[in-house]
Amino acid sequence: MLGREAVNGLYDYFISKYGNEDSLRFQEARANFVKSMAAYSIISFLLQFKDRHNGNIMIDDAGHILHIDFGFCFDIAPGGVKFERAPFKLTTEMVAVMGGSTEHQAFKWFEELCVKAFLASRPYTEKLSQLVMLMMDSGLPCFKPESIQHFRERFVLEKTEAGAADFMRNLIKKSYGSYSTGVYDQFQLLTNGIPY
Repeated sequence: MLGREAVNGLYDYFISKYGNEDSLRFQEARANFVKSMAAYSIISFLLQFKDRHNGNIMIDDAGHILHIDFGFCFDIAPGGVKFERAPFKLTTEMVAVMGGSTEHQAFKWFEELCVKAFLASRPYTEKLSQLVMLMMDSGLPCFKPESIQHFRERFVLEKTEAGAADFMRNLIKKSYGSYSTGVYDQFQLLTNGIPY
């Protein structure tokens, strides 16, 4: 079940809402999903979103993915336990919407967009760090003394552009089908009734 929709998974939801894969509506929704997943993945990694269960991840009417709970980011995790080890959430269910395989054109496009977005963010590391630094004295528990250093390190500025692109491709591989993501989703189902 996905939200209030009586379907078995994300791909089935896309089929029921937008029509079969060959339909223009499905293709448009898939494109929106791929683009938003790439942006979500990079932002999730850089800001270290946690608590990435399906109750905190929504789909809008056009197929864009949305994260709605920002209570755990940077250097804080639910219960103080950094259980979610994947750089960002990328499940087999999400990949099913992108064609069901890492070899599918839609998934390759997702990977390309992730790499481009990550590379495009790197020249702005200092400006983005300054924005984060403005929040350091806010009293928010997600900010620790080492938060800025960890944030800057995620941009891997010591790497060449080609090295940074490879770094991002490896993060995608590490995220896809991550064991800890699956276990966290199972935990959320058992303790909070949140389906995955």
